[in-house]
Amino acid sequence: MSPAAAVRVRRAVPAETDVLVPAYADAFADEAVLSWVIPDPADRAARTVPMFRELLTVAVRDDQVIVAELPDGAIVGMSVWLSLADAAARHRQAAQLAEFPVEADAVGQRLAAVSDTVDAHRPPDPHVYLASIGVRPDLRGRGVGGAILAEGLRAADAEGLPTYLEASTEQSRRLYLRHGFHDHGRPLALPDGGPVLRPMWRPAPDGRR
Repeated sequence: MSPAAAVRVRRAVPAETDVLVPAYADAFADEAVLSWVIPDPADRAARTVPMFRELLTVAVRDDQVIVAELPDGAIVGMSVWLSLADAAARHRQAAQLAEFPVEADAVGQRLAAVSDTVDAHRPPDPHVYLASIGVRPDLRGRGVGGAILAEGLRAADAEGLPTYLEASTEQSRRLYLRHGFHDHGRPLALPDGGPVLRPMWRPAPDGRR
């Protein structure tokens, strides 16, 4: 049985936050943008755990996290989806990001550059924003990410909303293309040789957005 066929894809619940944090850290340890923000792997591991806890505590509380788990209960993939269906929702997200702790050093400057770049180009129309998706390294390329993505897109379709994201690698871009996304505007190059983000858009089921 393939990993994708074995995994259960579901919404995360607040009671499991302590389990979600290390699982999220495993899935995103070598993520392209984070690797640029914090180049040293040891420093990255030390800094990101408290950041991830802050992110997940809020996101799980707001029912924004979808996970993939194996039959033994191990969480092997995670994603965060923000439903920006109206101005109030977009305002709440901006307020959450404003409260996110950022250190006043090179890492903080790179985090600010990422936030400023994506915020300046995010579509103003109501949509679901796929903020992050990751799979444990040993299970990548085996359908787990696609299973998580399909579940999140089903929820977006149920809301009648389009979906927006920024792909950080060409491999992830190809996955999104297979799931109905298309390129949306020009690529976004992060400064100082950082990754090139590719904005992508998947229309709502009725095709009107």
